[in-house]
Amino acid sequence: MLRKTYWYSMGWVYLIVTYPMMWVVRFYDRIGKNDQKLYLTNKISSRICRVLFYLSGSEITIRGLENIPKEGAVLFVSNHQGHFDSLVIHGFINKPKGFISIIEASKVPVISTWMREIDSVFMDRKDLRQSLACINQAIQLLQRGHSMVVFPEGKLSASAEPNEFNRGWLKLATRSDVPIVPISIDGTYKAFGKNGEWVKPAHVKCVISKPINVTDIKKADENAFISKLKTVIMQNVSGSGFENANLSKVAEENPLENLN
Repeated sequence: MLRKTYWYSMGWVYLIVTYPMMWVVRFYDRIGKNDQKLYLTNKISSRICRVLFYLSGSEITIRGLENIPKEGAVLFVSNHQGHFDSLVIHGFINKPKGFISIIEASKVPVISTWMREIDSVFMDRKDLRQSLACINQAIQLLQRGHSMVVFPEGKLSASAEPNEFNRGWLKLATRSDVPIVPISIDGTYKAFGKNGEWVKPAHVKCVISKPINVTDIKKADENAFISKLKTVIMQNVSGSGFENANLSKVAEENPLENLN
């Protein structure tokens, strides 16, 4: 209970303290300084993610950052154990990106504002027309060179065992001609309750696999490809990828050490 109270109170304090930076972001937008806007938006929003992650008392180990293409957009595809998955992906992977998120996330104060600024899209799974519009919007963002993140399970599993991977997201890669970068995350379900009912320290592990070329995706049977991709991602979660990897603590500054 104390950890939960600490996380929520300090988290909201930090969100409020950093919110004035949103005015600077919007000022850059109004005067057409797009590069400055993109840099500041990603710097502040990724720092917020790291602060919220570290406030839980959690640690992270990450491997495979060198597998992320430096140039051009990619489609990050990750398993979805818990709410902290987004904090890990945006906070510790230094490549501008938006998220394909559920419509409920658009109602979270402050956080949803930053999500919109990094060009996230919010999908209402109960509305087919709106969902298709969101997919098309995400495809256009990818085609313009903006990376996106998708969780093919569609909802968090709240455990190490994944839900089924849906097929609809695959057109994001095939229609935008961008590579897929698989991400495996383990431990986030131990850090934050499915409904936010508890917060606990956890050791979170993340493996970023080598990109998959879109031409290979187009040649493959969709069901077979998704099954293979799920296997690649879940092998790292189940143990073989992490146990055999030479992992080290992520070389990312803990923002909590310099809050004063």
